[in-house]
Amino acid sequence: MQVVQTHNAKGKQKKKARNVLKMGVSDVDKYKLALTNPFSEAALGVRVPDQYFAPTATLALREVVTLTNNVSGQMDAVLLPSVVLPAFSFRGSISGGSALTLPSTTSFSNGMVYNDPAQLYGKITNHRIVSWGARIRNTSQLTNSSGILTVALFPIKDKARIPHNLSVGGQIAFGTAANNETAATYLDMLGLPKTGTGDAARLDLTALLDFPFHARYQGVQLSEQTFEVHPKIVTPQAMGFRNSADNAWGTDINDQTSAVYIQSGDSTYLSCDGWTGIAVGFTGGSGSAGTNSLDIELVYHIEGSPNVTASSVFVVDAPVSIHAPMAAMVAQAALNSAPPFVKVAGAAMAALREFSGA
Repeated sequence: MQVVQTHNAKGKQKKKARNVLKMGVSDVDKYKLALTNPFSEAALGVRVPDQYFAPTATLALREVVTLTNNVSGQMDAVLLPSVVLPAFSFRGSISGGSALTLPSTTSFSNGMVYNDPAQLYGKITNHRIVSWGARIRNTSQLTNSSGILTVALFPIKDKARIPHNLSVGGQIAFGTAANNETAATYLDMLGLPKTGTGDAARLDLTALLDFPFHARYQGVQLSEQTFEVHPKIVTPQAMGFRNSADNAWGTDINDQTSAVYIQSGDSTYLSCDGWTGIAVGFTGGSGSAGTNSLDIELVYHIEGSPNVTASSVFVVDAPVSIHAPMAAMVAQAALNSAPPFVKVAGAAMAALREFSGA
């Protein structure tokens, strides 16, 4: 907020608060706001202020993932900086997700959520995530709000592309059993703690407390508040563009119907490094499956080269990307100093909306 000096009828000075953001923000300020508050409407249309000189289009995408507990009173989810693969779970607790089948043929029913990259390719031929975040709400009845939620930011290992074996855009991305791609190796590739070995491995929910950035809440607290998570940039890979529709031979997957097999790591749209990921763990819930539930709202602000063809024209709302690399570094420094976990409820939510223009 900015304080502006004004005068009343008697000539005396009085102070009047004015919302500077509602008066308009610079492109660099918008990028900074998008990093520290990705759910703000002021973050719409954001671009990375780097030296990429080609025209870019911007998109804001949202995904809602519903988690439910298993018979052990547990839930988990791994949230990724990927609009194609937003989330997956080895505990099979994502309602309406697509089954995750490992090369060993072990399947985790309803264990993941993904979006068809062919639809994304119809708008932008490549893309990068400028900002993303998650909101977590307890949607259980208050009488069923037992349990403890633990959320942690974890640095994703460089060149991580995971999972590799899902059917997308008419193709099947499939590794081989010889690659030993089990549940344990998937977690290892991401750099997440695990319990068990092979396909019996699971995310170690208690070890999430060992990460430097983590938060813990009782289920009842989540019934009264919305819990926001703002990830952080950790490596330059976050600035790289991903092909919105590619495969092992460099051709797009748009409208393909044949089962083309992609070996692990071939598709850049499955890349998820450069950012911290978000690990979600819930323990101590009801022993009756489906009684506890959490809604996780994910938002992704992305930019990419517009797909302009005879059959697809996507209008760009600005001519070129921003050219201010030093400003980008300052904005990322602000992200590093900002708290990754924010509780928003009641008056606090209203104040946040007033400040951010949301």
